[in-house]
Amino acid sequence: MRRLPWWAVTGSMLMLAGCFFPDEDAFHAERERTCGTSFVCPEGSSCKSGSCELDFLEVDPASCGTGCAPYQVCARLLAEPPECVDRYSELKLESPSNGGMVDGGTLAVRARLVSRPEVTAEYPERLDYRVVRSDGGTAAVGTVEATGAESGSYSAEWTLPAQDGVFELTAAYPKEGGPSAAVWVTLDNTPPALTVVIPPAAPRQDADGFTHTDPGAASSSWRRDQTVRMEVKSDSADVDPSSLSVVVRGFTGGADVTDLSLAPATPCDTVSCWSVDVPLWRPGLPAFRGGFSVEVTAKDHLGNQGQASGYIPVTRWKWAFEGGAGPIRSTPAIGQQGTIYFGTTTNNGKVFALGPEGTMKWERQLGDVLGSPAVGAYSSGAEMLYVGANKAGIGALYTLDSEGNEVSKCPSSGPGGEIVASIAITHTQLDSESGPVETAIAFRNADGLVSSRPTAESSTAQCIRDPASGYSSEGSSVIARGANVYYSRTTGDVRSYQFMGAGWVSKPGYLAPDVNNTITGMAFLGEDRIVGAAGQTGAGKDGSVFSFLEADGAILWEYPRSSMNYPPIRNMSVGEGNVLFFGHEDSSGTAELMALDHGADAPRVTVPNAGSFTGAPVLGTGGTLYTASFTGASASIGEVSAWNAADLSNLWRLSDNVGRAEASPTLDCARDSTGYARPDAVGVLYVPSVDGKLYSFIVDSRGLDASAPWPKYQHDARNTGNPATPVSSCP
Repeated sequence: MRRLPWWAVTGSMLMLAGCFFPDEDAFHAERERTCGTSFVCPEGSSCKSGSCELDFLEVDPASCGTGCAPYQVCARLLAEPPECVDRYSELKLESPSNGGMVDGGTLAVRARLVSRPEVTAEYPERLDYRVVRSDGGTAAVGTVEATGAESGSYSAEWTLPAQDGVFELTAAYPKEGGPSAAVWVTLDNTPPALTVVIPPAAPRQDADGFTHTDPGAASSSWRRDQTVRMEVKSDSADVDPSSLSVVVRGFTGGADVTDLSLAPATPCDTVSCWSVDVPLWRPGLPAFRGGFSVEVTAKDHLGNQGQASGYIPVTRWKWAFEGGAGPIRSTPAIGQQGTIYFGTTTNNGKVFALGPEGTMKWERQLGDVLGSPAVGAYSSGAEMLYVGANKAGIGALYTLDSEGNEVSKCPSSGPGGEIVASIAITHTQLDSESGPVETAIAFRNADGLVSSRPTAESSTAQCIRDPASGYSSEGSSVIARGANVYYSRTTGDVRSYQFMGAGWVSKPGYLAPDVNNTITGMAFLGEDRIVGAAGQTGAGKDGSVFSFLEADGAILWEYPRSSMNYPPIRNMSVGEGNVLFFGHEDSSGTAELMALDHGADAPRVTVPNAGSFTGAPVLGTGGTLYTASFTGASASIGEVSAWNAADLSNLWRLSDNVGRAEASPTLDCARDSTGYARPDAVGVLYVPSVDGKLYSFIVDSRGLDASAPWPKYQHDARNTGNPATPVSSCP
């Protein structure tokens, strides 16, 4: 005999110990009483664990007359006649949950038919499933493929429809009248809608000689050193914010940026808005101009993924400045806080000081500037500018303060030759002085050394000359280390002077090295030697690079061994490991760019048809070499290029809207509005041009390569020509 809790029997009366309970609440209250202590179970029932259980007897189905339904059993309770009783206590839809959200594809359906423990367990082979739309729509509602039962458990797969909506899923005993269960399910397989909003670059007004807009780019282009605040919007209410992702693709295979995060943005004119700052110097840009594709993805809470994209046009152009005072034939000098100092040629030439963001600070009309200026050390918020200017063939070395005011002029008057070579800076001390003072040194053709010492203790010591003979060629280097200074002459030799207690004297024991050529570029190499570049068009005056001992001028090495019929080499830079980088001066534009180990008999890399280079290349951080050519696509257009210093493969090239360059370019880090170096891996290349413009381009090097012994013409950003000077002011 099987037993069943008496209150669980369908159709039974709410009776206990002869008592009738008119309502269910009273019944359950009485049920809380414990049989065996509070009362005695009535006849036909037994006390089990404090509860009365009726005696339940499953009998022959024939005892129930016409028979029971398949989902019923014939049973007798107490002394009552047999009757048909439900075989199952319930049918459960275990999955999906009622009121749940589901996405597209297929959905697992699990149902359980619970048999009463007092009856023989019998389960149909399958259940019946039905799906209807809540709105009565006629769209397909999918299909449910059922499988067989295992101990009352049923599995099925619901192939969901394509159209979203609310659906009722019913699982039922396969015979009418049997137990059933239903759940309501919301289907959402539509990804959230996203929109990417990228603002155009704010235009800057061209004024005071500055051109801020890249003539060769779209007007909406952003600068490589800027940050774009991009917005993402959605009118979908179910976006999962944690799933938001943004990827900025580099241009033509350049490096991607994947670590940017979106943050909620207000105000918002739709359901949800987010913003993200995109630093435009981070994605790869192997070109002068290009753009970055932006890909944004987000999921709803069900995993449906939406996507949107945008495009950011980008240029390396920062600005160009034209002072209207003639060509620029010398290399600009960069001050401690990014001020760019340079001069122009013609007797009406000027000296300019520009802010790095493209602003005019001051200008002074001093005359024809052919040699590169140099900047003194920064002290108490100020720095001296040393510049050689020529009028009517007479040159003077000027010292200007940070505001462009004249501090001194050496010599103050009198005849003399032009200053066409660069200016070097060192420190010197007379016997009568208490300590060394900053000294700028220039070579005045046919008149010897001129040195400016503006902070000297006596006025007579502020300008010291040495009447040496000789001429330097335009663009030649003057370099200094300690009390020694070196300059080259057009006769093909390098002269050296030493500052003693009474002034300048020829360096003792030094015999000027002679390579029978016009020497222009020079650089210190290590602690004991100097390298130089020589070349001039003409018979017997062809190009070479060479080195000699600083102590006595003895020639150590020359490439090529025979310089005959070799294109002129005017300047060079020296990279880490004493690798010389230089190009040839060739008006045809077919000259080579070369990397050559010092002391080697053959170059490590040669790039044919690279351009014509009278200036030195610039070595930037990150292993990038920058060049500016005198030749380009047409007679009036030059060319600016970036190269991988390791193998001289070209990274990008600008062959339009840039003038021809005779002087060497220079490099600085990017700076904020106050002039301090930004921490970002981005810099600015300044290219002087004979078209009278100074160009400012954004590059991927954060200033000069400090690991290089001589990364540019005149060694450092200040143009001091002195290896003791820090390479740049970009900490």
